[in-house]
Amino acid sequence: MHSPATVRRMVRTMTLWVSAVMVGAAGLGMDPHAKAGTARALPVVQGTLRGNTTWGPQANPYAVTGELRVPKGTTLTLLPGTTVRFRDGARLVVNGRLVAEGTAAAPILFTRAPGSNAWLGVQFDQTREDNRIRHARLEYARTNDGMVGLQASRLLLEQVEFDHCDRRRIRTLNSSLIVRHCRFHDIFGPGEPPTTDNMSEHLWGSGIPDGGWLVLEENLFGTTKGHNDAIDFDGPAAPKPIPHIRNNVFLGGGDDALDLECDALIEGNLFLNFVKDQYNKASGESNVLSAGAGKHYTMRHNLFVNVQHIVQVKNDAFLTFTNNTAVNVSGAAIYFELGLPGRRPGRGGQIENCIFWEAPAVFEGITERTDFGVDYCLLPAKWHHLGTGNFYADPLFARAGYWDANGTPTDPKDDFWVEGDYHLQSQAGRWDPALRDWVVDKVTSPCIDAGNPESDWTNEPWPHGRRINLGAYGGTAQASMSLSTVGAPADLRSDNRVDSRDYGLPVGRWHRQGLWP
Repeated sequence: MHSPATVRRMVRTMTLWVSAVMVGAAGLGMDPHAKAGTARALPVVQGTLRGNTTWGPQANPYAVTGELRVPKGTTLTLLPGTTVRFRDGARLVVNGRLVAEGTAAAPILFTRAPGSNAWLGVQFDQTREDNRIRHARLEYARTNDGMVGLQASRLLLEQVEFDHCDRRRIRTLNSSLIVRHCRFHDIFGPGEPPTTDNMSEHLWGSGIPDGGWLVLEENLFGTTKGHNDAIDFDGPAAPKPIPHIRNNVFLGGGDDALDLECDALIEGNLFLNFVKDQYNKASGESNVLSAGAGKHYTMRHNLFVNVQHIVQVKNDAFLTFTNNTAVNVSGAAIYFELGLPGRRPGRGGQIENCIFWEAPAVFEGITERTDFGVDYCLLPAKWHHLGTGNFYADPLFARAGYWDANGTPTDPKDDFWVEGDYHLQSQAGRWDPALRDWVVDKVTSPCIDAGNPESDWTNEPWPHGRRINLGAYGGTAQASMSLSTVGAPADLRSDNRVDSRDYGLPVGRWHRQGLWP
């Protein structure tokens, strides 16, 4: 999962990437091979491609004046550095195959034509081909169909940037989609009110085909405002394919980060600043996850900081909530009933190995009918009787709270602050994401070796005490080390024995990395 320091590195990296995109876009409309003062006719395209076609930067920019269609059996290839400009109402419709693969130094740009307001996006319709968009920027499209739209299609988006769009950035219906290492800019700027109600979202959709997938991983999702979710998706339930939402950063919003009505795995994410804002006039609350439709939601190894609610479990849904860390939660962290209109209580939840800190109202709406348990968690004493192994003490985070750029404690309401580091302090060793190294503290967190003895601890580094830590990093390679010395450092398989199979693990890794002949 992403640490706070990783978030800052992601933002810096994305900023450099944005600069590269903008530099590549500078001076568009000029033929780099033309003599000074010589005008050049720009490629103008619309209609249907008649065969496989390749566009490259030597003919930049391409001007799409209407609907351009890639028919079945046909591939449109965009080379690194290609720029495509769309006039008002123009769009690219792919029934065949699109391969638009730029590079970090020469990204592809999809944008509006000079003097135009908005185009209608790149639409994939009934294409199960290997469609790919990599190292690209899409901007100034505006349509309910999505800046990128999919209908019964397949697409990979990787290192793609979405900006200047106040409606759906991605719309996916019954499609297979991977969104990886992408950046979604804030939908609205500072002081700018939202322009829609429930339409200004980063991703909206429903349905995954049998044998298909929806994977969102390692992305940075900017802020939303008003009654607009970051992700709004519904449909599938296991054993059919379900969404996997992993290792993303969500920077905040006035409604939900995830409004889901489907089974889902939500793992390793960082959620910041989801609090109902002045523009959200809906009857509901702001949540990291709104979980409904009687489905099963699994959340593990996530970090939540400065949110109103973490999960609304409604309409017979069930929540499995394991090894998460929650800090500064103003309302009920997890609730099953708040008396909100149009919502029935959730069926229940199992909470385990979690840390709830600065979260005074952890649960709400639990009744004798709720299938519920909370075990081996750090939370206020009021809730300890609902399970076993619960306690309350200072978790001794590495750097809790909010800090300004100079490292001085500050109020989270201030304009400039960064989140803390929620690794657990340890006298045996703690991972420091800023230093990218292990450091030793003067104290040891009570959350180390405090999880369920039956939970899988084997991904934690030695010394590990053979028991999982609480919180988002428990059970991972970034788990803080234990003062206990049970086991052996050479027991790489964590099977309580040292033999040739332990030797095989690093040797195999060295072979794969080319470090061993």
